[in-house]
Amino acid sequence: MKKNKIKLSKSGFTLIEIILVVVIIGILATIGVQNLGGKSDMANKAAASGNIKMLSAAITEYEMYNSFYPETLDNLLKCPTTGENLLSKNKVPMDPWGKPFSYTAPGVNNTHRFDLSCVSPKGESINNWD
Repeated sequence: MKKNKIKLSKSGFTLIEIILVVVIIGILATIGVQNLGGKSDMANKAAASGNIKMLSAAITEYEMYNSFYPETLDNLLKCPTTGENLLSKNKVPMDPWGKPFSYTAPGVNNTHRFDLSCVSPKGESINNWD
């Protein structure tokens, strides 16, 4: 009698193959994180610049209605002449790092207008006079 030979095949991955895949994924993740590292800082600077432009437009509109600049940014919430809110939301925005914008009128850099600025955690100034 012939015995039927049954081939047992082992399927699956070896430990070496699993370690190799984990190492490759780790290398790719490291490269991806390095490429995205500075993007959040650039996005925060762009958001700060956009907020400064929006606030500058509201301050200029306030000056057109009243013939003088507001004493503080909170004055933009209710224009004395028209009584309307000159900001799109019902509050003065903070900079992307959670601090209030620096506002002076008349400005030191814009002597006939106003200065509006903020400083990033790295010490870079975002303002309306550069």
